[in-house]
Parts: sequence; C-alpha cells; structure tokens
Amino acid sequence: MNQALTSSYHSPLPFTRNSQSGKGLRALTLLTLTGLTLVTARGLLTGNWWFFIMLNWNLALAWFPLGVVLVLRDLRTSTAERPAFSSKWLLVSALLVWLAFLPNAPYIITDLYHIKSIEQSLLWFDTMAIFLYALTGLLTGLYSTLIAHRMLRPLVGNWRTWVLMLSSQILSGFGIYLGRVGRWNSWDVLTNPSSLTLAVARAYQDHLSVKLTLAYGFVLVVMYVAFYWYVEHESE
Repeated sequence: MNQALTSSYHSPLPFTRNSQSGKGLRALTLLTLTGLTLVTARGLLTGNWWFFIMLNWNLALAWFPLGVVLVLRDLRTSTAERPAFSSKWLLVSALLVWLAFLPNAPYIITDLYHIKSIEQSLLWFDTMAIFLYALTGLLTGLYSTLIAHRMLRPLVGNWRTWVLMLSSQILSGFGIYLGRVGRWNSWDVLTNPSSLTLAVARAYQDHLSVKLTLAYGFVLVVMYVAFYWYVEHESE
C-alpha cells in the first residue's frame, strides 16, 4: 500500500494537463491555418510568394521550441515506472535547445517592420496577415514556456522556476536583437559557436542591444505572467 502511494506521488502525470494541452494546440493550429490561408491567397492573387515564404518559415521556427517541450513532456510522462528522463543532463540539454529557439516565437513581431515597404493596395491585408502571424508566434512561445514551467516546478521549486521562466523571456528579448540586428540564427549555436559567442560578448557595446533587450524582455515578462495567471486560474 505504501509503495503504491509512493509510486503515485512520484508519478510525472501531475506535470501535465492533457485537456488544456489539447485545447491550446487546437487553438494554435487554427491560427496557423488561418494565417496560411491568407498568405496563400495573397500569393495566388499577386504572383508574389515572398510573403508566403518569409512568414511561414518564421512561424515554423516559432513552433519548433513548442515541439521540443511537447516531446520532452510526453517522454517524461510515457511511463510512471521508468521515467524516460531520469537523466538530468538529458533534461537540461533538451531545455537548452528549447531556450536557444525560443526567441523565434516573439521574433515575428519584428516582421511588422516590413509594413513600411508594402505597397498601398496591399497595406491593410498585409498588416492583418503579419499581425496574425506575430500573434500566433507570440502565443506559441508563451505556451511552450508554460509547459516548461509546469515540468520544472516539481523539480526545482516554485520560486526558482519563476526565476528561470522570467529569465527566459528576457533572454528572448536579447535573442530578438541578435536575430533582427545581428542577423544571427538559433542554429548558429551549433554551426558557428565561436563567432556567435564573440558577437554576444560585444553586444554590450551597442546601446540598441540594451534598449531592445529591456523593452522586449519587459513586455514578454509581463505577457507571460498575464498568460500564466489566465491559464492556470481559468477554472476558477
């Protein structure tokens, strides 16, 4: 009896909320398909597929960190008797991959910059399309952060998890700077680590890096807190 209670207590099942996960994924899929419909229609009507390629590539990168934490969560909860992630280094490695790609989710907000180059006849259509993709990317990033939050909370404690999650949002702000201004990509962590490290070390010399990191980081922190409060207390 005691062994059964102990097994139940340590079961990773409380880390997940499958019904809410299903609703979240369905909502994000609907937003993604709607955006895809808009940019496909634009391509067919104008013959210009640049918008289609740019936005869908950026959104695919935004979905990647969500995919990482979903796989991580499912592997962790695959069996109560023999957890798939009993190795801490493997768990940490997967979360580092998630963190490296996380800035791609809110990065799409900066694509609104392209509005200034859009011809007048397509301005309102393209504004809505970019906004929809930016919203989808932002929500995808917030949702992936929430899943990581739920996984880490039982392992490292409540306040430490909050520190890690809020820090991830500030680092996302810095990642947006590296992507938009420095034109670095997430995979440069593996393909060009020395040059990327040098660029990060020199970033403090650019005042824009501090301004952009603080501005985007602050907003992402506030949005994640609001998102967390809403989702976690929805049933109340």
